[in-house]
Amino acid sequence: MKIFDNFSDLEQLFDSVNNSKITIVSAFASGTESIIINLATTNKVELIIGTINSFSSPKYIENLIESKTENLSLYMDFRYGMSTHWKLYLIEPNIVLIGSANFTSLGVSLKRDTLVRIDSEELYLEYISKVENLKSEPLVLNSESKEFNQKFNLYRQSFIESQSANQAGNIKSNLQTWLADDHNQAIPLFIWDSDIEPETYEQAFILIEGKEPEVESKESYRLSTYKCKANELPYLEGSLVITMNEKGSYANFERFDRILYKDGIHYLYSFKGKRKNAPFDITEIASGLKLIANELYENDQTVLYRENIEKALGK
Repeated sequence: MKIFDNFSDLEQLFDSVNNSKITIVSAFASGTESIIINLATTNKVELIIGTINSFSSPKYIENLIESKTENLSLYMDFRYGMSTHWKLYLIEPNIVLIGSANFTSLGVSLKRDTLVRIDSEELYLEYISKVENLKSEPLVLNSESKEFNQKFNLYRQSFIESQSANQAGNIKSNLQTWLADDHNQAIPLFIWDSDIEPETYEQAFILIEGKEPEVESKESYRLSTYKCKANELPYLEGSLVITMNEKGSYANFERFDRILYKDGIHYLYSFKGKRKNAPFDITEIASGLKLIANELYENDQTVLYRENIEKALGK
């Protein structure tokens, strides 16, 4: 038995494995695409990810699927609160690693987590049996199955709701503290590309007048608009959102305190003077956002993922 409490321990083990089967079961996962791809170069890799609290970024799952890694079998346990909470790494024929480290970039760094390595063929086979039982659950789906896309699309929405709630509850700190918590995977993003016409302001005021005590005049709120069907809006009422124009200027945190819909337009109201509880100072990434704003705009992104934030930081 050996305690792993340094990334080099895990890295050296992974580097030494060839022509084997590696099974990873994790409550959630993020930022470890390169590890998976490297392992699958010379091994068969099976990755099973849970959905408790919807912490795993859909972008992470998409990255793995789009990589078309030949030796990777990817599963998600779509049972949410009842899904797997394991942090388990199995290497054929007899290596078992178990502990507190989720399969995230922070988890496998072992900066705050630990794993125990146990060399036991008997224990390995027992866990392989448990993994097969887990895979037999109706809502544990292979990414290549017919049912996967439908469940995954529902998961995307659950992820946005989870992250929106997570960011709304954050107390303002700094970006490094935000990044140090790998539960923080995304922040809703609103990119505007034109000024709002006066008649739109007028319509917005007519819609909300008398419905909110905070609204005494047209100057009581900041207004954004989004055109889509009533059930397709990618933002939630009360959600904290990073807003900016298509050039990355005027970046700021806004809360969409009230959302009203009429004739194909969503009116997004941010009440002035209302506390926002921004998780970090937007100026920490403001200049970097300008470098990636066009890419985000062209991709119609309504979410700023962790990897986008790290790119804005130059990481």
